[in-house]
Amino acid sequence: MSKLVYVFLLGDTKGFLKELFWSHQTTSKDCLQVHCSVGVVKSHTEGPKTYSIAVPSSNIGQHFGQLLESGKGTDVKFEVDGEVFAAHKLVLAARSPVFRAQLFGPMKDQNTQLIKVEDMEAPVFKALLHFIYWDSLPDLEELTGLNSKWASTLMSQHLLAAADRYGLDRLRVLCEANLCEDVAINTVATTLALAEQHHCFQLKAVCLKFVAMPENLRAVMQTDGFEYLKESCPSVLTELLEYVARVGEHSVIVCRHGNEAILDGSDLNGRRVKQRL
Repeated sequence: MSKLVYVFLLGDTKGFLKELFWSHQTTSKDCLQVHCSVGVVKSHTEGPKTYSIAVPSSNIGQHFGQLLESGKGTDVKFEVDGEVFAAHKLVLAARSPVFRAQLFGPMKDQNTQLIKVEDMEAPVFKALLHFIYWDSLPDLEELTGLNSKWASTLMSQHLLAAADRYGLDRLRVLCEANLCEDVAINTVATTLALAEQHHCFQLKAVCLKFVAMPENLRAVMQTDGFEYLKESCPSVLTELLEYVARVGEHSVIVCRHGNEAILDGSDLNGRRVKQRL
């Protein structure tokens, strides 16, 4: 039997079968054996990744922040509590839907060269601009000039209201997170009122749970912030009473189980103890 070798490429099977048929007709014996060897050619080289190139993190916030600090190219000014801040219209419009409408919308301010901002303090607006350009919070203690948790909490409260006013959702959440971490007796009532007014449901839940604790409730009720809470958000008091009731029920259940265990001759952990005479 003669041996014939054929090499064909992918897509040429029709010509290969035709040639194979005619070759079979010329063989001396009525026998045909086909041996196929299939090879695969890789389109690219694969191997272990022993080297990697470190990609630097994004620094676009730093670039925009430096642009704000340099004051170059500013085309709009804001007067806030007697202090003037320069900024860039396009940057503000890109970050805030409220600034976009105020600067470029059909109802935009007639005087976009100097816009007066009411009901906001200058340090709060400065922190707002810092976030818009840097995409991060400034050092609140450094901004207020006071090295205290109370000052940082107060700034976070005002900045949260400003973030909600200008539609900066990420800044709003950052302020919520800071306020949740710094809940205290003397500020929790005003924070709770703020959470109610600006629909910060997670922050509101944290404040309610904190106030409802028996060791906190009486002290919080004696603060000026609690008086403000009663006047500005009376409906929150109803929710607070519900939280207090839940905490009270839980305490009663725990005490009841503890007393039953003790009367049964066990300690609070359920272990049998010898009764003393």
